[in-house]
Amino acid sequence: MPITGKGYLGPKRPAMSKWAGIHFNKPAGMQDDVPPRLMASFEIRSTRNLELYRIHSIAFELSEGDTLVFIDYPQNQKHPTRQTDCNGITYKSQEFRVHSENLLKTNSAKFAEMLGPTYQFRVQRRRKLVNKLPTGIKYVLDLTPPSEGDELVCQVAELSLTPGIINWWGASILHRVDSWLVCGHDDVCTCSKSAPVKLPVDILPLDPERLLRMKAQSEDDLYETPDYRRIPDYCPIRHRNGIIRLLMLIEGKPAVLDSAPRVWTMLKLSKEFDCFSVIRDRVAQWIMHGPNTRFIEVLPEEALQIAYNLELPEVAQAAFRILVNELALEQADSQPKKGRGQTTIFGRRLGDLPDELSNIVQHAARELVARISSVTATLQNPEMFDYWDIKEWNQLRALEQLLVEESGVSAEFALVELRNFMEALVQEIVSSVNRVISNDIDRTDTLYKSIDQDRASYVQARDFETISTIKRRLNIVQQFLCSFTYNEFAWELDTLMFCGGLSKHHKSMALRYEDLEREVSRAIQNVVNDRPILDYTDAWAPYFGQGALENGIRQIRSPLIRLKELECSVCVAILPICHSWVRPDMEPPLNITRHLLLTLNNESEMKFLPLWAGGCDDGTGGVFEDQIPLTDMGPNGPGPSFHTGFSLPSRSSSVCGSMIEDLAELRVRSSTVTDYESLDVHDSISTVYHPDRVIADDVSVASSSFTMGASDYQDARFSVPVEGQGIASAVDMLVETTDSEIQSATDCAPASDDDTDFWNDASDSEDSVMTIEENHTPN
Repeated sequence: MPITGKGYLGPKRPAMSKWAGIHFNKPAGMQDDVPPRLMASFEIRSTRNLELYRIHSIAFELSEGDTLVFIDYPQNQKHPTRQTDCNGITYKSQEFRVHSENLLKTNSAKFAEMLGPTYQFRVQRRRKLVNKLPTGIKYVLDLTPPSEGDELVCQVAELSLTPGIINWWGASILHRVDSWLVCGHDDVCTCSKSAPVKLPVDILPLDPERLLRMKAQSEDDLYETPDYRRIPDYCPIRHRNGIIRLLMLIEGKPAVLDSAPRVWTMLKLSKEFDCFSVIRDRVAQWIMHGPNTRFIEVLPEEALQIAYNLELPEVAQAAFRILVNELALEQADSQPKKGRGQTTIFGRRLGDLPDELSNIVQHAARELVARISSVTATLQNPEMFDYWDIKEWNQLRALEQLLVEESGVSAEFALVELRNFMEALVQEIVSSVNRVISNDIDRTDTLYKSIDQDRASYVQARDFETISTIKRRLNIVQQFLCSFTYNEFAWELDTLMFCGGLSKHHKSMALRYEDLEREVSRAIQNVVNDRPILDYTDAWAPYFGQGALENGIRQIRSPLIRLKELECSVCVAILPICHSWVRPDMEPPLNITRHLLLTLNNESEMKFLPLWAGGCDDGTGGVFEDQIPLTDMGPNGPGPSFHTGFSLPSRSSSVCGSMIEDLAELRVRSSTVTDYESLDVHDSISTVYHPDRVIADDVSVASSSFTMGASDYQDARFSVPVEGQGIASAVDMLVETTDSEIQSATDCAPASDDDTDFWNDASDSEDSVMTIEENHTPN
């Protein structure tokens, strides 16, 4: 509804930027969202000691059930102290009971197989329990990990911790994560024998200048890492204790998840035993608790694997957004590297993804680069206003066409003036884009410093660079893959533009747009003065004013266009682009990656996620395939390419060999069409009515049988081929035989029994055709 009334100065333009200073791209109320501590320090110690006691005496904890479980621990005779817990107690082999009913309730195919007769016969023989089962025992499980072979290699690879998982205990210092969630000790621990290390209590916010000084001095650690935190990526004790904890959860007993290594181990074991449901809710609570959501931002590769295994939609979407944006920044590089380095463009250390997950990230990154490239191309296109259907601009375009149709010096001059004016209007937007990507602004120091403070919490000192330094190396597409670029661009447009602004076009530099508009009006008025008949032309009527005539000639309206309305219309059209970085409903908020453009499109990038994560991947692989275009001619079958050819009626072999020899000389070959058109082709004995027509499966058609004596065959022989059908033309010449020639050819055929074999069901029949393929290029 138009705005009217007293004091109305024209339409109200929308606010373009959402500048929020150091809190840019942070949801309201989420800047310092640190929940209260879950436990006091003494409670944490006592709870962990209690869990260690339960692990050592698991036979007392799990003493009931119809399934006997064995777990043997490795014995290190030379160094027994290397297999002890925090209190120096050595782990020993365990024998305990569980309920087979609880194992089967997990719907685990692994447990179902182990409770089957084949496994039971084998394990009872190995444990020497055949006909010797204890009272109340129906099943025996030996869950001792293998000590050699391919199975051991696979399990070690699965259970090995990544560097990010090992070092996540430091999140209590760098991200204020509750120590109860991340500071748990490994199962084999030497903390009681290690020298105490004083850790910093509160080092946040980190000063980016401090990291730059450390980088210059080849220093990398913000704090000293205690010896007991330097744990191996795989530990056989950790493996076995993880199995015990998993069975405790299955039996309804509590198990502590107080560190990233333990969560990762439990995840991998639940994958091995096919019982993700046992730990799904517990891991979801762990990863989504307060500042621990930064696990997703710092370790998105690990987070995406956890989310995919446990089907956690929020975690999967958040990690996927980060990984896609980071990869898109690399793919958009003007000089891409042969392989990915060890860090992202903004310095985060890269992790590893399985091939399946890496594939969907790559597909989505390509889609994101293509979409953002389209946005930047639009913002630099001199015809951008034409795409937005702006009323005032459309009037200028119509006037331009009217001047093109006129002749004379005044019309040519007016056309030049009008086009210069229109180019100046578009240049206002283009120059704003250029100023942003050329770093020709001085209003972002506070914002950039706050983003660098966030990055300093997870970027190592040797990899750290400031945002300003990184931004200078980015091209326009890469810059528009960053959220702050959009807001800087919108900020530039807030100072727009046409009303009271100065032209930035090289042909009218520093001239007011109002003055340019008046110059165009005068030039057009001169055209009307030279051709008064334009007064009576309907096409020119919208450009005349309502005032009195001067010298009998109508006057061009003033102003020629309403710059205020044009300015508002442009702002409304460009507003979705300026606000495309805004993510009001994203959960978790992802505050320390706010410099990335994480607002992926549901129809292009996010579609590669599975259905449970809000994507379109249903497991058939169709989401990775381009939609097959509509075609006038159909493909002959599935596959990455379309094959084209023609089907022709076959001739009797008793005809003298001239026809076959002539066809052989055509040297026709098959071809492949991979573009957006497909040509009709049919292999083997397929028949088509016309080379440029496809018969649908549900359409009834006449019989395609051709015989020497049938009328259909006779009509086909003498039909005039369609222009451009080279094969049909050749065949047309070849089939121009007379009845006498056919009879002569038939008479000269041998009368041996071979004729009977020649016309048997395995060769040509009255329903068969000869398929001839040729190189064919679609028009």
